[in-house]
Amino acid sequence: MIHYLTEEAGLKAFVGVSRVSEAARRVSKEESLRLLSDVNLEYYRRWLDNFGEFYFVPLRGFTEFRRPLKLEEVLRVLGVAHPVLIPQNYLKEVPEQYGRRIIEMGCGGDGEISGGSVELERFVALLMLAGKNVLLVGAPGVGKTELALRAAGFFTSCEPEVEVGREDLSYDDLVVKYVVLEGGRLERRLGSLARAVARSWDSIRQGGGPCHFVFDEINRANVDVALGRIFTALDVEHRARVKVFDGLVDPPYIPLSFRVFATMNVIDRGQLFRLSFALLRRFAYVYMTPPHITPKPQLNKNSLPTSQRDLFRPYAERALRYLAMRGVLEEDLATLVVLGLPGVEELLGEADRLGLLGVLEWALGVADRLGLEVGPSMALDVLRVVAVHAAAPSSLRLSDDVFVDYVVSSLILPYFAAVAPRVRQKAVLSARQPREVNEVRDMREKIGEWLGAQSLSIRVMEGLLHELPVEV
Repeated sequence: MIHYLTEEAGLKAFVGVSRVSEAARRVSKEESLRLLSDVNLEYYRRWLDNFGEFYFVPLRGFTEFRRPLKLEEVLRVLGVAHPVLIPQNYLKEVPEQYGRRIIEMGCGGDGEISGGSVELERFVALLMLAGKNVLLVGAPGVGKTELALRAAGFFTSCEPEVEVGREDLSYDDLVVKYVVLEGGRLERRLGSLARAVARSWDSIRQGGGPCHFVFDEINRANVDVALGRIFTALDVEHRARVKVFDGLVDPPYIPLSFRVFATMNVIDRGQLFRLSFALLRRFAYVYMTPPHITPKPQLNKNSLPTSQRDLFRPYAERALRYLAMRGVLEEDLATLVVLGLPGVEELLGEADRLGLLGVLEWALGVADRLGLEVGPSMALDVLRVVAVHAAAPSSLRLSDDVFVDYVVSSLILPYFAAVAPRVRQKAVLSARQPREVNEVRDMREKIGEWLGAQSLSIRVMEGLLHELPVEV
């Protein structure tokens, strides 16, 4: 890494980047010491003792740093959940606007942000690391699209491609279509999702992160038809085996690090195309509350059900293999960035400590009683996000209460939405209240006992009950 010095009066600091500015001039270690003669060198010894040459770069319009800031402090003031403003290969040049913000924060600043917003962004970042696409669901105006666009910049400096759902959206719009030009000549043009994938591969080859895809108002489109072959490859585990873009993009696969962010308006979902359960399984369902409502979960670990670890050992082994995958290019990672993942026993121990193994076993039992066939995906999703949470830097860590609440509401409870159509059909054909209604009511009672009446999981359960023919 090359370290830059600044010559601005009163400001002596190192800026770690790897590309030499035209304004830079090379200086020796001795000259660096002379330039830093009026500052305390203790903070800079880590670089001065390990490098023989530096680049001297003028920065204008900034004042002296009051003190060296830790990264955590910069992130808190900026209001981001992770050092996502830096490209995945952070030895690349940092974009000017990001560097300017960091320096401004270093010069002092008291910007404050909502704690709930930070926690939500952190969880979305964890879902990305765990290999999940993200579906943001909420009322109009809660900031779904804004968060989707912001999250699409996490772990990468590449701008996302954006598509808006509409009734006539087709596979051609997402993958490839032919346009008739003057003179009758045909021109082949990549669709929005194919462009995102092509740009992602170019960025990854250059040491950067992928260019994610934002699908706004996804339920306004007949998306199961529009996705075509892309459908299978939305699951990270299948991406290296499905040539979605054969002859269009090189390589013809979707990168492991590529994520899709979708938004859905809960007001419209009853009147528009419904998303299939198979498609929803490829997303983490993240419910966004209105700004005036802040979930306040209170995890009661003593009331959580228990489970045998051995039951979930095969799932833990498979989850860790999934997170360790590399794509057709060595730089393409399932986790987007390199993480020091826990071992199988450590993962099971952490999931057990949080009470999530017991909740998983309980949820699988309830699904059986409701006649829902839930495959291994629920347990795998939960264990993957527990693994990345355990391995993530402290800037991404959440309290146990908040983390468990997000996991239950986003990765466990959405599986039970499939019971609503069946119960409504039974209610129409029978004069009696379907037995499944009481089962769902019992679920709500348990969730309230475990996570409290002000948890996000309770709100998701109440939303499910509103879909049933019963008074909530």
